[in-house]
Amino acid sequence: MEITKKITTEDFEALLENHPATLVYFYQNKCGVCKILFPKIKNLLEQEFPKMEILVLEAEQNRTLAAQLRMLSVPGIMVYFEGKEFFRSNGLVTIGELQSRLGRLYQMFF
Repeated sequence: MEITKKITTEDFEALLENHPATLVYFYQNKCGVCKILFPKIKNLLEQEFPKMEILVLEAEQNRTLAAQLRMLSVPGIMVYFEGKEFFRSNGLVTIGELQSRLGRLYQMFF
C-alpha cells in the first residue's frame, strides 16, 4: 500500500498491527536509486513473499516518523514481523541480500 500523505506514529503502529509481515520502504521523489530499486523489491515480494505487505512512505512528508524510526537515508527499508523490527537497511541494499534475509525470516513466521 502506498501512502501519499503524512502519517502519525499511531497510524504507523496500527498498520503494523493489522499486517503480520510488513516491509516499509522510505523513498524520496528526487532519489534515482529509490525509483530503480522499488519495482525490484515489489516484484520480489509478489513472487517470493506474497503474505508480506509493503508500505511505501515518502520520507520528506513523513520526516517526523522517519526520525523517530532512525531512518536517516533513502532508500530506507525496514522489515517487521508481528509488529517487531527484524531487519533494516539505511541506503542501498542488494536484492540478493534482501531476498536472503527475508527468506529466513519468512520461513520462520509462515
